[in-house]
Amino acid sequence: MSWTPAQQYRLAAEKEILDRYFPGKVQWIDPTAGGRTRIEIEMTSNSNQVYRLRAYVPSDYPNSLPDLVVAVSPKPMPNWGARHSTHTLGIRDGCLKICHYYAPRWNAEHTFYEIFLKGRVWLEAYEGHVQTGKNMDFYLGHMK
Repeated sequence: MSWTPAQQYRLAAEKEILDRYFPGKVQWIDPTAGGRTRIEIEMTSNSNQVYRLRAYVPSDYPNSLPDLVVAVSPKPMPNWGARHSTHTLGIRDGCLKICHYYAPRWNAEHTFYEIFLKGRVWLEAYEGHVQTGKNMDFYLGHMK
């Protein structure tokens, strides 16, 4: 399956935005394969830890909420499964799937830029949790 012309236009616009705000950090995987496309961005936290976030582009993008995982980190991520208190949704492809939007509130106006920003906020909260032991909700509250 390949992308429709409308999806191709949208993904080209998304690429332009991501390249502008994350120069040299964006990698597209299988960009022409509708339903198998992934986007990875290298993120450096405030404590200089390097992570790689991966978003999965759903075949009906932008209508469905993309999954977001921590694909690579300085050390193995915990296997928290689906837990409200850690804002995690289980495991996908062996990687910790993190919550970035409440699925019923997702709409086609949201962008991958927003998704990756929320992923960055989650990473900072994760590091705060690891350093202090405070619950992730202390740092995140309820992301909308």
